[in-house]
Amino acid sequence: MKNNWLFSIFFLLYRCTLYSQDTLLISPIETNEKISIDSANIMDSSNFKKPPNPKKAVFLSLILPSAGQIYNRHWWKTPFVYAAIGGSIAYLQFNQSRYQRFKRALELELAKKPHEFTGKINSAEALRNLRNKYDKNTQTSYIGVVVVYGIVAVEAFVDAHLQNFDISDDLSLRLKGSGVQFLYTFQN
Repeated sequence: MKNNWLFSIFFLLYRCTLYSQDTLLISPIETNEKISIDSANIMDSSNFKKPPNPKKAVFLSLILPSAGQIYNRHWWKTPFVYAAIGGSIAYLQFNQSRYQRFKRALELELAKKPHEFTGKINSAEALRNLRNKYDKNTQTSYIGVVVVYGIVAVEAFVDAHLQNFDISDDLSLRLKGSGVQFLYTFQN
């Protein structure tokens, strides 16, 4: 049992054709073989769009939310960006207004004056607990706004960076060894 992994590596390295869920073909290619390029498959340089610069995408996204997404030519993400930032700001304002209301009510309760919660909450301790709760939520909401803003910038950076990656169907890997080159091709 201990040597199963050794056998597996030996089998994978010295076998020419292996079959699994996807077919794995290994075929030798001579190193002096010429490669022909079909000019019809080459993209016209006038239609070629340069991939976006990740640093510029982050910079634009930090200046104006969703500007990085628009620069990356993914304008459809703009409503999601503004919904996330707008939602976090709305939650911040909700907590801030509640904090102000309970703070005012606590001050009036301590001065023995009527407030908007008179008859509902008659304890200074209960008002203090609610004020502290909404103060904590307000502080957390500030952090949430900054985190959402940062996530938008990071998303713009990652999106711009990943646009340079090749996602074609040809998943070939060329390995050189002892004068013979092997081409691994994964076929569906």
